[in-house]
Amino acid sequence: MSESTNSEPKEVAETAPSATVQKKEFVRPPVTIGKDIVDGLKYMLFNPDANIILMPLLLLTESMVLKLIVNNVAYTEIDYKAYMEQLAMIDDLGELNYDHIEGGTGPLVYPAGHVILFRCMRWLTEGMEHVERGQAAFRYLYLLTLFHQFLVYYRLQIPPWCIAVVCLSKRLHSIYVLRLFNDCFTTLFVIHCVLGYWRAASLQSPKTRFIVSTLTSLVYGFAVSVKMNALLYLPGVLAALYVINDGRIIACVPSLLAMLAVQIVVALPFLRSYPYQYLHGAFNFSRQFMFEWSVNWQFIGEDGFLSPEFQRSLLLSQVVLLVYLFASRWTPGRALFKDIASSIIHPFSAVIAGSTSAQRTFLVSRFLICANYIGILFSRSLHYQFLTWYHWTIPIMLAWSRMPIYLGLPWYVLHEYCWNSYPPNSTASALLIALNSILLLKVLVSDRMPEVKEEAHEKAE
Repeated sequence: MSESTNSEPKEVAETAPSATVQKKEFVRPPVTIGKDIVDGLKYMLFNPDANIILMPLLLLTESMVLKLIVNNVAYTEIDYKAYMEQLAMIDDLGELNYDHIEGGTGPLVYPAGHVILFRCMRWLTEGMEHVERGQAAFRYLYLLTLFHQFLVYYRLQIPPWCIAVVCLSKRLHSIYVLRLFNDCFTTLFVIHCVLGYWRAASLQSPKTRFIVSTLTSLVYGFAVSVKMNALLYLPGVLAALYVINDGRIIACVPSLLAMLAVQIVVALPFLRSYPYQYLHGAFNFSRQFMFEWSVNWQFIGEDGFLSPEFQRSLLLSQVVLLVYLFASRWTPGRALFKDIASSIIHPFSAVIAGSTSAQRTFLVSRFLICANYIGILFSRSLHYQFLTWYHWTIPIMLAWSRMPIYLGLPWYVLHEYCWNSYPPNSTASALLIALNSILLLKVLVSDRMPEVKEEAHEKAE
């Protein structure tokens, strides 16, 4: 007993000094306010993870900015009164002949989806009695469109600085809440389509991809029924459907039928009464634009602008660049034209089966966004309101071009200058063509399909 009792204090005495040695004194890290600020700025400008912070702030800011614009800047009448006059002829007089439906700025030249939407606007604003209600509706339309844009940017992991520029356009704000153009509705629907096709491409099940892409095609069909500019996406949509359905041509047919069905359903009253007049008025591809309002081709002169040779050269250039886009972005190790030929011979076969969701989403996003941008570059005419057709894609194109911020911001400032120059002039139009050409070519050269493992992509999903 005495030996055990004496040994316990000895053990304690031996262990106590070791505990003292292990204890370390806390050392406060040095304060580096400057470095912390720089790191924070880099994070907010370049790290896509910061978008979850930036996007809600931008939405809130834009909501307040639009309120300030509506309350302090006078509404400018351009086309909205004509929309109302045309709707009055249809609804009040029962006129269904597109050759006879007109307003103060000319005949009705938009498809029946436009009629449906602006019939709702006419009810809301009571014609021209309460235009301020229309401005409020277009403010919400702007914010809803911006929210959908942010969903696309978030999925594509666009750097924050590229996203921030989308809220800086003076022209775009006025198009929405001071002009009330129908282009704004089309933009919302095509962005929704990009999200839908992108989602379809990311899915593993071919059956689910087929269902989602077909439903999305219904939305795309309605976008075309509002305004024909949505057709600029059509080459990209067709290519996207081909990729989504693994090269099964027969699986793409229901989507095409869905697009056509929407056109027929929305236009049924006109097609029953005056089908030729409707199709010629709403889908007149030979319609001539007014040179004085052309933002993009002032530098070639009016004679060149109206020349059939010039218009055919634009179409040919667009086709050539689209073919290059599809061929150069095709899945590595495969040949586009060989796959298409195989699909024609075997329309029920999954010619390009085995592609990963990462490859499909890459192709679908590039085909849709770049096909529209190519169409913009070679458009016969761009009026001021047509900025809505592609402005939302500028952050994406800047990111894909890998243009550094010190070049990207000046590019955007110059681009905005072109669209705010009034009236349209040769200097601004030449600069606009140059800027859009540089950005598009930079994307075509710099942007290539990355080596992405399927497992990593699925985790991101």
